[in-house]
Amino acid sequence: MNRTASRWSLVLLLTALFAILAAAQVGAQTQPAPTAPAMSTADFLATLSAAPAGAPSGVMPSPVFDSGCTSNSQCPKGQLCCLACGFAGCETRACFVPMNGHCPFFP
Repeated sequence: MNRTASRWSLVLLLTALFAILAAAQVGAQTQPAPTAPAMSTADFLATLSAAPAGAPSGVMPSPVFDSGCTSNSQCPKGQLCCLACGFAGCETRACFVPMNGHCPFFP
């Protein structure tokens, strides 16, 4: 009889432990992040064609890939002559709008 009682107490103990773990897991779940309102296609495309904040007026934000520059003096005002690719041995240069005063980094 003592053996049966110890089994029941073990079963009750394990049931209580699993119930506590299940309750802790439910309480630890986070709420989903709020979603931003959907943007229309026209609004999205308008953001792509707009000049970035702080860029000089009349300067395209994209690089001039066909420039083949070798120095900053060959680029439009407000742009730098930088490496235009991110792999070893690349020697292609283009004019870019500076990012924080330097050429953009291509990993």
